[in-house]
Amino acid sequence: MADEEARPEFEQWYDRVLDVGPVGNQAFFGRDVLAGLVRGIRDFRQHRQQRWKHYHGPGATLLGCAMWMDDPDLLDELAKLQAACVVVSKQSRDKKVQPQDLPYKLRRLADLNARTPGLPVRYFPSLEQLTTLVDGEPPVIGPGWSLSPGDETIPTVRTIGFRKGAGANGSMPPILHAKLALLGRLWDHDEDDFGPADVTAFTPKRLWIGSANFTASSRRSLEFGFWTEDPVLLRGAEAFLLDLISSSEGVDPDADVHIPERTLPDYDLAAMAEAAAELRLTDLGD
Repeated sequence: MADEEARPEFEQWYDRVLDVGPVGNQAFFGRDVLAGLVRGIRDFRQHRQQRWKHYHGPGATLLGCAMWMDDPDLLDELAKLQAACVVVSKQSRDKKVQPQDLPYKLRRLADLNARTPGLPVRYFPSLEQLTTLVDGEPPVIGPGWSLSPGDETIPTVRTIGFRKGAGANGSMPPILHAKLALLGRLWDHDEDDFGPADVTAFTPKRLWIGSANFTASSRRSLEFGFWTEDPVLLRGAEAFLLDLISSSEGVDPDADVHIPERTLPDYDLAAMAEAAAELRLTDLGD
């Protein structure tokens, strides 16, 4: 390739990796920072540090968000986890492409969803209380209604936000710009403090905070990212990411505006009260 056709690069740059906090955590400066994220996920999955294990918790899990994601190494690493959910910005539709025909960049994420288990909601109380919309509306819960089954999952890749031009007066809508990856363990136990019980939970262990999008092109940019196990940041990131997941949509939703697919249900209190009264009458009759 002729010199004038070569991709422009910095002639010299000193990339740096620093040890930060507990052994196993590092900060990355410069190019190819995303390699630090991918390697950190692999190290966690392989239990490189004893403190990353958890009693009754073999399930390596990732909650994440980024403006966009397409890096092949990262996608392959996500596919090796027991569970994962990453929320990215909703993408614009090419008017030349039919809605049923996903563009290539979306097909890769749809393919990842098809070959991965997603995120089981039973480990997350804030997700478990939500239910899927019915004909675009919150379902009405009444007598005999059963909430989500215990094996319900949310796909690995989700989107959030507005398509370009969907803001007020065509203005630029807010975008998902944070780049976070929270690693933890799903775990089950057969008793709690009061005796036998089915206990399911997620315990966060380490958090990636960075400037780099989860994209192959970010490896050519000057970026920053680091791993931390600060408990306050772990809890804050978990709450933030679960809020994003709760409000997320599919890979290519029909709506240009933000319409979450899951919501708190409505309750038919009158019907439930009537059913309870009938039950009491039946008990009295018996």
